[in-house]
Amino acid sequence: MIRTIISAIITLALIIGVSIYELHFVQTTFEIFHAEVRILKQKTELGEATYTDGLAMRSYWDTQKRVLHVWVPHSALAEIDYQLDEAIGCLYTQDYASALPKIEVILGLSENVPYGYTLRLGNIF
Repeated sequence: MIRTIISAIITLALIIGVSIYELHFVQTTFEIFHAEVRILKQKTELGEATYTDGLAMRSYWDTQKRVLHVWVPHSALAEIDYQLDEAIGCLYTQDYASALPKIEVILGLSENVPYGYTLRLGNIF
């Protein structure tokens, strides 16, 4: 009986610990990504963004995405991939006017996706 109670307490502690880590990791990753995308947006508005800047953003995103696939739905990550690829293509041709809306979408997604994983009453029910 005591072993069962101890096992249940340890299991509950592990579940809570992993949940806290997940929330922290997803929030932190998207905050950093959002800040990087804001910098890319500013450079694009000034006409200073290069294809290399887009590739650097893609490289960062790809490394983070490998871990985010554990917790975030693939469809949300795929949408960010799609918009990022489009923006990089526009940067390659130096079409800054077309790149800006795509970067705006990425900014919106990087703000909204993590809210689906915060501990809120709306996400529970």
